Amino acid sequence: MLYYSTTQGTARFSLLPRPCEEAFWFILPVIRPSNMSNMFVYDFPLSPKARTYLKFEAIFKRVQDCAEVKTEAETMCLMRGLVDFIDLIDGSGALKIDIGKDLDKLKQKLLAWQSYPDADAGLLQELLEQISTSHQALNTFTRQRTVLQNDPVMESIKPRFLTPAGVNDFDTPLFIFWTHLSHEEKMQSVSKWVRELDCIRIPVQTILKLWRLCSDYQTRVATNGFMQETSEPCELIEIKYPQHVRGYPVVSGFQSNINVRFLPYTKGAPVGDITFELAYVRGGIG
Repeated sequence: MLYYSTTQGTARFSLLPRPCEEAFWFILPVIRPSNMSNMFVYDFPLSPKARTYLKFEAIFKRVQDCAEVKTEAETMCLMRGLVDFIDLIDGSGALKIDIGKDLDKLKQKLLAWQSYPDADAGLLQELLEQISTSHQALNTFTRQRTVLQNDPVMESIKPRFLTPAGVNDFDTPLFIFWTHLSHEEKMQSVSKWVRELDCIRIPVQTILKLWRLCSDYQTRVATNGFMQETSEPCELIEIKYPQHVRGYPVVSGFQSNINVRFLPYTKGAPVGDITFELAYVRGGIG
């Protein structure tokens, strides 16, 4: 049976539920590390914008984890992340406008909070400075990321990821030559490439940080592995549960309904009542 006892999550500021606005979503999760030991945290986007933000977040983490390029695996992971960044940028038409609007909404709310007598002035100022830094980074964004798109090494490897075993001596000789340069020389290229991500990385990470900061976890029970409830609109939800549970959550949504179903890792295994923590993450703070 998939089962564990109730574990209270760590509360953040306040529960700010908002339901899904799209007609229908069947969503696979983005998993990220939890601040609590032995816990899984799954992010499920409930809007196209949140889906894009979470994809960027996954790319930035992958690039950060592999940026030292000390092994062949790290090098390939880094290049895959950079190529994914370019492709995601190309496929996001109003990306800069959407990010700018979200930053402005967050800034206006924080400015309004400054008039509250019990507000933490130091924290508000710190968050406002992060938003200002994010705006500055976003202003450097152009759809033609010339450093990435015009770099000969990146140009040679980008199309090869579409081909099985496309990275090899005879199809990508320039890239193979680059991998045999000294580590110091390779890091000069890597630093130049990674800096190109900052125009999106800094604002997207700021937005997701503030969105999550103003949500908190509430205990839910998936009876026989299934839970359904209605909420107000939200950009994404987070599900947290202990790692010893031998199953994983899948979310589907229709209008204002959210369904959470835990599936067993071992196909055909029975699923019992699953207690988990659920947070609604809205597109703003308040």
